[in-house]
Amino acid sequence: MITLRKLQLKDVPLMLEWMHDEEAKHIFQNNFAEIDDVAAKKFVENSFREDQQHFAIVDDQDDEYLGTISLKNIDLKNKNAEYAISTRKKARGTGANQKATESLLKYGFDKLQLHRIYLNVLSSNKRAISFYKKCGFIYEGKFKDHLFIDDRYQDLEWYAICKK
Repeated sequence: MITLRKLQLKDVPLMLEWMHDEEAKHIFQNNFAEIDDVAAKKFVENSFREDQQHFAIVDDQDDEYLGTISLKNIDLKNKNAEYAISTRKKARGTGANQKATESLLKYGFDKLQLHRIYLNVLSSNKRAISFYKKCGFIYEGKFKDHLFIDDRYQDLEWYAICKK
């Protein structure tokens, strides 16, 4: 079974695994390949605050880190936050991402009392877009030529889900 817990320093080596994966350079806006052990540890140490809460996705059988799922830019006044997820290849296609997303949405809507959770994704990341739609996120719009990645401009799509 998949559960969420706060990130721990012991997660850093497996975090760096997905961050340094060659595929990650082409599906994320940030260049995670530049993150080293020191920066990853600092991220973990500052990962849980009122305005951002990053969780480890873990297999509760052995507490193995499978990825990170987050609510960022938490705005309690306007009751919204930005969703993000990044996982190791090992977790993809196993249902772990969907279970983790369901848990995070429940946490955001029930515990934090958010009304809206949103995300943005590169238009070229078709696998992620399909996943977000499967989880109930609704397309809201596109920012054309918004980011310059891999020596070209790329579109950014926006999706959101509201508390029912």
